[in-house]
Amino acid sequence: MNELSKRVLSGTLYVALLSTTMLLSPLAFFVVIGVFSALALWEFQRLIEWTSYFGPAVLLALLTMAYTHAIPATVISFLLGASILCNSWITLVVLSQKKPPLSVGLKLSWTYFYVLSSSLFIPLCLLLESEKAPYFLLVFYASIWTNNSFAYLFGSRFGKTKLFPALSPKKSWEGYFGGAFMTLLFLFTVEQNTLLFGKYWWIVGLFIPLFATVGDLVQSYFKRRAKVKDSGSLLPGHGGFYDRMDSVIYTAPFYYLLLKLI
Repeated sequence: MNELSKRVLSGTLYVALLSTTMLLSPLAFFVVIGVFSALALWEFQRLIEWTSYFGPAVLLALLTMAYTHAIPATVISFLLGASILCNSWITLVVLSQKKPPLSVGLKLSWTYFYVLSSSLFIPLCLLLESEKAPYFLLVFYASIWTNNSFAYLFGSRFGKTKLFPALSPKKSWEGYFGGAFMTLLFLFTVEQNTLLFGKYWWIVGLFIPLFATVGDLVQSYFKRRAKVKDSGSLLPGHGGFYDRMDSVIYTAPFYYLLLKLI
């Protein structure tokens, strides 16, 4: 089996597993996303030279508490604010192209409030007090997949103006706007048939390409800092779970807050 076939097969199985569980079994989705997120967290820890089983253990504990509704609303609000602040801080570091020393405090902050806390808000979208909750999550994933796929296709075909060459030489503005346009078109089609977001659908359509792209750049920053091509090798053709989940992890807390506001 060649590399492209492996990529297509593993990607198809990944999408099918997530889509099926989020629509049919919240418990199964929590288990799946718990395993995937813990693996992504472990890969991230290796990139920043922080080998500790405590982070993945805390993540799995929080997911268990979230599923059983054992996390107080105040704790969720704190983690949401901490994740958004930490992700925004990391974005400033990435865009400034600075490389602060990897102190213990920095490693702890990035581990617990970037990857760990952000991952928690992926399945928490399923627990929103709305019968549309599973579809909010499904469209979230589908929008990111649409954006990333078409950004790659448009960038490969028309890309001439580099987006951020210091971090990702292959990304282009042409690819970004192509992916953003197709994401807007996708969400417009979804809204016409489901009335999922109401008058706010276009905000979601502009929001997801921007944050998904930043999330990918953030991951590229950490990989370049660690001087590796992929975060892992568990997903044939895709690298590791952090490679596959970078945009989703970064965007999840912002998307959760957006859903709460609209």
